[in-house]
Amino acid sequence: MVAPARAPLRTDRLRAVNEPQPVTVECDGSGAPAAVGRFGGSAVGKIECINESWRIDDEWWRQVISRSYFEAMLEGGKRVVLFQDLITGSWFIQQP
Repeated sequence: MVAPARAPLRTDRLRAVNEPQPVTVECDGSGAPAAVGRFGGSAVGKIECINESWRIDDEWWRQVISRSYFEAMLEGGKRVVLFQDLITGSWFIQQP
């Protein structure tokens, strides 16, 4: 059943889509990710190649955001986006 169009939005039914999840990452000698470890209780695998990388430094006037992003291809052909929070050093994974 679909709610009527004029029904107020219920915030208790909202959830983030594609929310970043914490993950363990092994890096190579240059600091680029080489393998992705545990994510959601299961092993992910080795990184076949890095397709793209970029850095975001933003919102210095509020809460500092400083991240290094990598779009990677895993063994088996799955694409993922990894990023490292450069303030805490933590790694996260998202689906592109």
